[in-house]
Amino acid sequence: MFRNLDFERALLVLLVVMILGCVGFIFWQRSVADDLRSHMGTAEKQLTQIGELAAEIIRLQGEMREDSIASDKTGPLPYIEEQETSSRIGRKFSIAPSTDPHPSEGFEDTRYVLTPAQPDFDFSRQDIARFLLQIEGNTTRMKATRIKLDLSTRRNADSDAWKPTFTITDRKPTKG
Repeated sequence: MFRNLDFERALLVLLVVMILGCVGFIFWQRSVADDLRSHMGTAEKQLTQIGELAAEIIRLQGEMREDSIASDKTGPLPYIEEQETSSRIGRKFSIAPSTDPHPSEGFEDTRYVLTPAQPDFDFSRQDIARFLLQIEGNTTRMKATRIKLDLSTRRNADSDAWKPTFTITDRKPTKG
């Protein structure tokens, strides 16, 4: 049975088949590598975008931790009073809150109308600006949404003496 078998030819055929298989495997792997290389630029761009987004999220989380209103460390009224003191305008306002819910939009607005508590309280534009900067600069939730300035009618008042009325709005997301 093995007498008619040409061992050398069979070995040669086996080697040729193995060489052709290896060459085919090499070409197939090159095509896979080329395909991967062609998608490398897109993947790098996506990784860059993910990194930028992650950095932005980390920055916003840090800002939220520092924001006493957004992180619920303090309430809106104590925050307003604290900003009155920090801006050196003093606690010289009467504060009247009113709430305006928007449940379908996912937030609730609370408006705080600040009016001078006594008729002899008036403020310079610099004092008013410092107070507004303190209110808006230290939280992302509270904004001055209405400002009304009337010239002071107090006797012997400075030419830069104003009676302000502020509406400060606290937009709070509703839990849902």
